[in-house]
Amino acid sequence: MNPQKAFCLNMGCHARGRVEKGNIRVHSEKEKRYICDECGQTFSWRKGTLFYGLRTDPKLVIIVITLLAYGCPQKAIEKAYGFH
Repeated sequence: MNPQKAFCLNMGCHARGRVEKGNIRVHSEKEKRYICDECGQTFSWRKGTLFYGLRTDPKLVIIVITLLAYGCPQKAIEKAYGFH
């Protein structure tokens, strides 16, 4: 986890969106959470990404998106990976 590349997403935080300003640090290595020193809010490393809230392995999501982008039929992906 690299807190230098993370930034606060809290709309009420005056440090919102600032990267590499030193206001973000690791809150929980195990749960992969950061904390903003300015507003005190904690957030997941996935917040603000397409992976937020997913329980599926991110590598599998990238594979499926890549297959769809290159024209693989949705039905073939569903059949191959057991999705519906």
